[in-house]
Amino acid sequence: MRILLKPLPLVAACALTAVACVSKKVYLLEVQKRTECETREKVILGEVLERRRESVEWTRKVAELSREVGRQEAEIARLERELNERTAALGESATQLLADKNALEQALSDARAQAGRLKARLMSVSEAQQARRASLERLQKEVQERYNGMKGVSVDVSDPAVTLTLPDALLFDRGGLLIGPEGRTALKPLADLLVQRPEVGVEVLAHTDNTLPKNLKNIEDTWDWSLARATNVVRTLVQQFNVNANQLTPVGKGEYYPIASNETAEGRQRNRRTVIALYPPLVKVPLLSGAE
Repeated sequence: MRILLKPLPLVAACALTAVACVSKKVYLLEVQKRTECETREKVILGEVLERRRESVEWTRKVAELSREVGRQEAEIARLERELNERTAALGESATQLLADKNALEQALSDARAQAGRLKARLMSVSEAQQARRASLERLQKEVQERYNGMKGVSVDVSDPAVTLTLPDALLFDRGGLLIGPEGRTALKPLADLLVQRPEVGVEVLAHTDNTLPKNLKNIEDTWDWSLARATNVVRTLVQQFNVNANQLTPVGKGEYYPIASNETAEGRQRNRRTVIALYPPLVKVPLLSGAE
């Protein structure tokens, strides 16, 4: 048998080479493992740091939330106190409001009742005024029918009277005091009406101008002049036409109620006039006062 022996240096070299190859692999594996470990350590360290940051952040948020909870609890306590105070105040206010409401309702009821009474009285006043107007218009129509066509005569309504205005020239003789035939003719329709209507009251209002005639005796001024004229009209109605004297009242107005200028003859003639105010019995108009 032949045994081949390799040279020793070559064997040693191969062995060393094999050992070197094995050591390099192991080394590389170790390096790789170490690198992986370091990488994992870095990752873990990063995660730990992140967890720490998160923990710090959560701690901060918890502290903030705790403070906010404290504030909210304090606000809730304040609101509860305010609610209790307002509830108590509202209880008092509700009592007062109820009393005020009852008082207002009573006042409203009283006002409505008063308004109803005033409306009824206003209706009564309106009806009375209409009745007064109708009475005056009827009397005016009667007077107008009796004096229809008589020159210079006017008939008007001036509540509460019907006025018959007779010019100076129609009644009196030449501006004096005496009533002539034409004047008596002018008074006859009035006298007939008054005899038929004894309930009608009369005022005879005589007006003059501001020039007192010189031929008048015992006449000092236009007051005397006008009153004497009014008295003569009343006297004629009573003595010549049998009118009840209780129906008649003479009134002298003098020169103080002119309807035209006294600077002209025409104006003075217009101012010399006799107004017969006829007062029919009228429905009394109730007063609209608040008193019952």
